Amino acid sequence: MPEVTTAEQAPAKSKFSPFAGCAIFIIAGLLAIGMVTFTFWMGTRIESTIKGFTQEKPKTIQQTDTTGKESQQVTLNNKLTEFRHQIEAQKPGKLTLTADEINLAIVTFDILKPQRGSLHIISITPDGIRAVVSNPINSKMSNIITKEKTYRHLNATIFIQPELVEGAIFPRITNIAPDGGGSVPDEFRQQISKTLLAPFKDDTEIGPLFTRLSAVAIKDNTIILETEPGEQQTDALPADTAPIVERFMKGFALVAVVFLAIIGAIIILSRRKANQES
Repeated sequence: MPEVTTAEQAPAKSKFSPFAGCAIFIIAGLLAIGMVTFTFWMGTRIESTIKGFTQEKPKTIQQTDTTGKESQQVTLNNKLTEFRHQIEAQKPGKLTLTADEINLAIVTFDILKPQRGSLHIISITPDGIRAVVSNPINSKMSNIITKEKTYRHLNATIFIQPELVEGAIFPRITNIAPDGGGSVPDEFRQQISKTLLAPFKDDTEIGPLFTRLSAVAIKDNTIILETEPGEQQTDALPADTAPIVERFMKGFALVAVVFLAIIGAIIILSRRKANQES
């Protein structure tokens, strides 16, 4: 007669090991701790870097006094209007500006209002443009989550080399000398370069016009902008202009993705193993 296998003699089905489940939670906990540690370390590092070249309070930036300069403001407005019309009509044109005219433009035109009290041109020489700035910088990484703003201020002398990028003027900052000492990382220097003329770039009316320049140069202590239809420059922005905070967030997101991928892989493999043994 065939041998009868009793329930006691039948091989027991393998079950999902409690130890495996504990191991998953242990690994998940370690990875979570690693993420928190990385986030804290990176945030502390960035805040320390910002503190090294900024000051608690902004400094007073000289502004051009417009008293008695109404005729100069009219002349400046006419120069800019004429250059704009040349761009719109797609005709060759040239705009020449001195340091005094740029400073007068800052206090005259609403589009440059964000630069009032934070930027003043000292001189324009063959070596570039020398200016003083007082720029607020969000100094707390926790503000990314809380949406609050805690500012420190970059009070410094900056040196600018004007260039053309995709047909628009790009004020590339070649050096920053903070008033309180310290050095400014490239990420911040590049970001400040991008924001100096942001009012022009973001303006829906003026922005498209100033992407039609063909040349920019410094001559006789003036900056010269030229437009020549069909000869616009197409140079690209620097390869890495992402602000350090943005890079921090990308790093955090990368760690989070890796963390979730590892946990997901552990759970899938553990369940697959348990099913194969059952």
